[in-house]
Amino acid sequence: MYLRIFSSLLVIGALTACEATQSPEPQGTTLDCAIGSGAEFDAVCTLEWIDEEWGQEFLIHHPGGGFRRFLIKEDVSGVVVKDGAEDVEMVDPSPEGLWQFSVNGDRYLMPTPPPSQV
Repeated sequence: MYLRIFSSLLVIGALTACEATQSPEPQGTTLDCAIGSGAEFDAVCTLEWIDEEWGQEFLIHHPGGGFRRFLIKEDVSGVVVKDGAEDVEMVDPSPEGLWQFSVNGDRYLMPTPPPSQV
């Protein structure tokens, strides 16, 4: 009898703890990304600048809670992954002033920062 009551309280406590640890939606600018192999571009990622707008470091939040941290190269020719050993494949900037790049099959489109701002 006590074991059933104790087990029920543990389950309720665990469910309550899970609800309390949900992260808020990331703050930033929505950008187009294609997460996963074969995915099409859609405006479902969030660009968050660290420190200030057009700083050297930024995060791209994926739908579902994942994210990647990037740095803009010093010569403003592209980006590199800050954490991890993954390589970034850069595509030439588009005429619309966007960078297109990919990491392990995930593709991103983001505004090219003005050189004077980096």
